[in-house]
Amino acid sequence: MKLWKFLLLLLAAVGVGGVLLVAVNFMVLPSLVHRHQVVTLPDLRGLDLAQARDQVRPLELKLEVVRERAHPTLPVGSIVDQVPGPEAKVRGGRVVKVVVSSGHPSGLLPAVVGLTPRQAEVTLQRNNYRAGVQVRLPRVGVTQPVVAYQSPLAGVDLPTGRTVDLAVAVPAPRLQLLLPDLQGMPLYQAKQLINRAGLVLDDVRYRRSGSVGPNHVLAQDPVPGTRVGKGDRLVLVVATR
Repeated sequence: MKLWKFLLLLLAAVGVGGVLLVAVNFMVLPSLVHRHQVVTLPDLRGLDLAQARDQVRPLELKLEVVRERAHPTLPVGSIVDQVPGPEAKVRGGRVVKVVVSSGHPSGLLPAVVGLTPRQAEVTLQRNNYRAGVQVRLPRVGVTQPVVAYQSPLAGVDLPTGRTVDLAVAVPAPRLQLLLPDLQGMPLYQAKQLINRAGLVLDDVRYRRSGSVGPNHVLAQDPVPGTRVGKGDRLVLVVATR
C-alpha cells in the first residue's frame, strides 16, 4: 500500500475514534451517571428499620446501619440519626447511613432509704431517675418524714429516666384523751394515772387547805376534760397542813 493511502486511512480511523469518544462522553456517560433522579431524603429519625426501608425503597435508596447509640426515649432498633440528613437532595441509588438506638442508657440505682423525701428526689434526679408514687406510712417515734423503702431496690441496674416508688414513714398522729379529774385524789394515785396516760408531771405546788386531807390534789392545770396527748405536761396543787 502506498504511503499516502496508509496515512489517509489512519486519519480516517482517528477521526472515527474521536467521534465515538465524543459520543460516549456527551451521550452515553451522562445517561449512565444521571439515570437516577434527584430525590428529597425523608426524615427517618424515630422510625424502626422496617419503616425506614419502606420510606426509601420507592426513592431507590438503600439503608446501612453504621453503629448503635443509647437513647433516653427511643426503643431498641429505632433510628437516632441519618447521613445525609432530612430534606437533603440526593440521587437514587445512594446509600443512607443511619445510627440506631441500643435502648435506654442505664446505671446503678442509688440508695435513698433514710433520706427525707426532698433529699431522695434530688438524689434520684442527679442520677437521671425520677421519684414515682410516694406512700405515707404513719410510724410511732418518727419525728420527720423519711424514706423507709424504695422500689426498685438500690444497686439495681436500671435504665435512666425510670421512676422509683417510695414508702415514706411519717410521724404518727398523737393519741388524745380527755384529762380526768384528779381533784380530791391522793397525790400518789394521781401520779400513777399521769404516768399511765403518758403525761409528764411538770410541777407540784403545795397550799394550805382544810377542804381535803394533806397530800390530796386541790387543783390541776390543765383543768379536767381538757384534750391532751402523750408527753403533755401537767401541774398539780396539793393540800398541806
